Amino acid sequence: MDGNRGTRRVRKFKLGAAWHPERIERWLETQSAEGLHLESVAPFGIYTFIADLPEPHDYRIDFASTREVEDPHYAEAPTAAGWKLAGHSMSWMLWRAPKGEARDIFTHAPARVSTYRRQAIAMLIIAAIQVPPLVSGTMALRRHDELAWASVLILSSAVMSLALYALARVAGRLLKVKDS
Repeated sequence: MDGNRGTRRVRKFKLGAAWHPERIERWLETQSAEGLHLESVAPFGIYTFIADLPEPHDYRIDFASTREVEDPHYAEAPTAAGWKLAGHSMSWMLWRAPKGEARDIFTHAPARVSTYRRQAIAMLIIAAIQVPPLVSGTMALRRHDELAWASVLILSSAVMSLALYALARVAGRLLKVKDS
């Protein structure tokens, strides 16, 4: 990427599913081939790119716990394999390497099992966090308290349902990896 020209940033919104990180990886690779190079990613699928000349890259996503990311040795294996951290959002760590120049990471069974376990734990935590608002909202509605609790119930129910669905999908992937 040429640093001499004026830097133009482009923001794009793209939701990704924890059980299909490859879809986001392929989308990022397409953006890079079109001249949009990942600069950062914010929660809820807001990606910031630097517009420059097309330069194909490979991308990989790792789901790392805070403890793993804070470990000074966390980045050693991907970096040694030729990857550079391109961005992160919450537990998503996005790695980039020039197309075809880095050894693949997170593909052998133990690494994939570890990644899927972390995803499953994250989805379980997200679902569990929804229990208090669901209980409070249900109790408030039974007492005919504020109807604002209805929106809390709807939102918490939606988040919990999505988290449980994601948990089921990740668990399915985990079982496939363990069986292979």
